[in-house]
Amino acid sequence: MKRPRLNILRTFAAAGRCLSFSEAAADLKISQAAVSQQMRQLEAYLNSPLFVRHHRRLSLTSTGLAYFEAVHEALDRLDTITDQLFPAQHHQSVTLHCTAGVAALWLIPQLKSFQRSHRNIDLRLKTLDHADDHRKLSTSELEIYLPGKSPIERNAVKLLTSTITPVCSPALFVQAARPQQPDDLHKFGLIHVLGYDDDWHRWFNKHLQTDVDVSQGLLVDGSLIAIEAALRGDGVMLGRRPFIDHHLQSGELVEVFAKPCHLYTDYYLKQPPKTTIQRECSVVVKWLTDLAAQSITSHSENNENSV
Repeated sequence: MKRPRLNILRTFAAAGRCLSFSEAAADLKISQAAVSQQMRQLEAYLNSPLFVRHHRRLSLTSTGLAYFEAVHEALDRLDTITDQLFPAQHHQSVTLHCTAGVAALWLIPQLKSFQRSHRNIDLRLKTLDHADDHRKLSTSELEIYLPGKSPIERNAVKLLTSTITPVCSPALFVQAARPQQPDDLHKFGLIHVLGYDDDWHRWFNKHLQTDVDVSQGLLVDGSLIAIEAALRGDGVMLGRRPFIDHHLQSGELVEVFAKPCHLYTDYYLKQPPKTTIQRECSVVVKWLTDLAAQSITSHSENNENSV
């Protein structure tokens, strides 16, 4: 049995992604009439409608959507293999928005391995101070963000759960007794991070179950500065794992309490709609998902070893 030709499947993938024959034609650099004709031929060949043609827009039928996802995945796999074997044939950039702390502490140490595996993708990290709920991502943009009290966006998925725990330099305990209870932390300076300055209030409220005045202490603009202050012995900060795991593994920082006294927060990955996301962007999404899974596994193993 003959199958649809590859060029027609690529046209279908473009039309299904854009939901517009004219936009698909512009992407493929062919005429709108050619796109429309090829889609009629494909529907006739399959003996099934793939599109619902409205007045000025298209939508996929249920069969069309299922076929689009299968064709998109197959073409994406074919293009990935082609780029790996012939990297000079195609080059694309992907922009990833995230905080400076996430970039410096988590992503940059892993970039070399990503670049070795995906030489055709230029991954650009763009740091931000806070999530912009109104940011509209292009087809080659992603964003790691904390939703806070805002509703989870439609095109966002949970990337990882961060463990928030009090950490400090071991030098703090040379001349002072190590804290045994949450109340003992008042003997040490608290380091607050702008943007996360409610963390200490939530931490004390959870572990003391009472309101505590945590306004005193050092307030810094960013996690990287807070880590530097903690490394110098300037006080205790609420570190976010897995981002501070390197400092814990090296012994530069230590968890204050032997018994877990944690908070948790979820980081989300915002991406373009599935029907518009570029293939290279999907590659970065998979890399980030795998990296998050590895971090969770490493975190669990470290916790077991410390028990």
